[in-house]
Amino acid sequence: MKISTKTGDAGRTKLMFGRDVSKASQRVRAYGALDDFSATLGLARSFACGELAEFVLELQKSLVFLMTELATDKADFPKLAEKNIRTLGGADLEVLEKKIEASEAAGDVFSGWAHSGETHLQAALDMARARCRAAEREIAALAESGELARPFPLAYINRLSDLLWILAQQSLKDGRKE
Repeated sequence: MKISTKTGDAGRTKLMFGRDVSKASQRVRAYGALDDFSATLGLARSFACGELAEFVLELQKSLVFLMTELATDKADFPKLAEKNIRTLGGADLEVLEKKIEASEAAGDVFSGWAHSGETHLQAALDMARARCRAAEREIAALAESGELARPFPLAYINRLSDLLWILAQQSLKDGRKE
């Protein structure tokens, strides 16, 4: 598959199943914000190691499924299941919620305001959290337009931003400056 057609696209793109839309559409803005967020998670992963790096990679993989859903017109959403294309669901949300609950139970959630920049990892995780919140706003706008096929993406991205705040704070536990 060639990336460049050398003909230009006049600001248009194709969604899953071939619908042609403007690159300025709210749907494209929503999945584009997730792409931006995923790239920022990649930056955070480059500073992480061990279990955290593996978990962040799993989050990036989950975002591919979420982007696929958002890149599908509401009318075409049933086709994802018909074509056996995976979408995220309750089990995926539960993974995030269990991590949040475990951190809260362990007392790993700090109170008060925190400022980015103590370490590269903490700053990158906090940047990812902020990009996640930006993606949430774009998805919320898509939902308000009536074009979101189901409310799940909003719930998932909201919990994920909460978890990223916790992960950024946890990354400071050893107190080392990089």
